[in-house]
Amino acid sequence: MKAGIFCISIDFELLWGRRDMPNLKYFEERISDERKAIDKLLSLFKKYEIPATWATVGKIYENGNPGYNSLDIIKKINSVKDQEIGSHSYTHPVFTEITKEDAIKEFNSFKKNSFVFPRNKVKYLLELKNAGFKSYRGADDIPFELLVPRIPPVYEPKMNSGLLNINGSMYFVSGRGLKKYIPKGLRFLKSKLGIDNAIKQNKVFHLWFHPIDFVDDSQKLFFDFERILKYASEKCSIGKLKILNMRQISNKFLA
Repeated sequence: MKAGIFCISIDFELLWGRRDMPNLKYFEERISDERKAIDKLLSLFKKYEIPATWATVGKIYENGNPGYNSLDIIKKINSVKDQEIGSHSYTHPVFTEITKEDAIKEFNSFKKNSFVFPRNKVKYLLELKNAGFKSYRGADDIPFELLVPRIPPVYEPKMNSGLLNINGSMYFVSGRGLKKYIPKGLRFLKSKLGIDNAIKQNKVFHLWFHPIDFVDDSQKLFFDFERILKYASEKCSIGKLKILNMRQISNKFLA
């Protein structure tokens, strides 16, 4: 690698990722706000020309309840340059809790280039490769990197079971509950340190989140997020950083 890389991946699951949680109603009541957050994210990606991977649950493509299905959002994502639709499985199971046969069905029911395991529970990599995928997002070193007093880790993508592991570096933590007390600017500072670290080491800083994460304490989170995109764009403009989605990274490394 001759330059650092900044990668963004988004776990786009609507209610599929929450339907087994006791606070499902909380998320049901925020679907409208989540849709607004998605519009805002796409607007920022367009403004700063930022590629991103939208790791999408396949069932979202079907018609039905707007909390679970949304072709209109898919169309919006596809309308913005360099937005990749990746796979977040077909129905969002936890792969460490299902059989190999069920995992194969999930992989084959929604095939894309890039894969993000629901809840970052990685399993059945050989079966994922056999389904035709090229890359996946490995789990973060620490689930809540934002709260750890250190420079975020960066990685060089590596082959694992015939797939390119584009490891997660940091989760852009939501503003739900007690997390609303996270100081304004901390998410930007940690991300800036991660980007600088990627530039210094010629490695990848991989930031990820869910659209629903922007619904609570929205103004503060979007303020920090736009600062991240602006900073990355500035570094990109002077040739110190490349901003790539997961498909673009795998194309680069597997060429």
